[in-house]
Amino acid sequence: MNGVMDRAWWERVLNVAFIGFALGLAWGLKDFYSHARFEDLGWVLAPTRRLVEWLSGASFAAEPGIGYLSRDHRFQIVPACAGVNFMIVAFASLTCGLMHTRTTMRGRLGLLIASAIAAYGVTIVANAARISAAMRLHAAGVTWGPLGTEHLLTAAGVVVYSLFLGGLFGIGARMTGAGRDFAI
Repeated sequence: MNGVMDRAWWERVLNVAFIGFALGLAWGLKDFYSHARFEDLGWVLAPTRRLVEWLSGASFAAEPGIGYLSRDHRFQIVPACAGVNFMIVAFASLTCGLMHTRTTMRGRLGLLIASAIAAYGVTIVANAARISAAMRLHAAGVTWGPLGTEHLLTAAGVVVYSLFLGGLFGIGARMTGAGRDFAI
């Protein structure tokens, strides 16, 4: 191999190694989340609750072992509402989808850290938007043909998460210069 091909080969190997590391982190978070209780998820549920309160005007109280409850609105924020699966997908999509834009160890590590921070922040905002929308749908008792309120809540969650994930990746692609590689 000549020097240019050798360097390109090593860059691909390093990118694959960093992607493997990122996927290992994602797997570890998924494993943690599969066993996590309400008290274990305060790092994601507490800021989500505060933002939901601000967006909706509702107040939630912590109920140990259960989650945050709003008795007035008959709604709860429980571990299943934490958005950790979304966070994992957001982190993995950024690292796997944008690692090719980094050519140095420092750049790869920076992308890994920035992806984790961005995934966490966007998870809080997307989750609060999803929960606030769900509260409104729940309060209104909305149905649509054969779709009951629960099915509409699920559909609304899919739409909210998809919009936030697409927006996050689009911003990440622009910031890393990957936007030139894709038809965005």
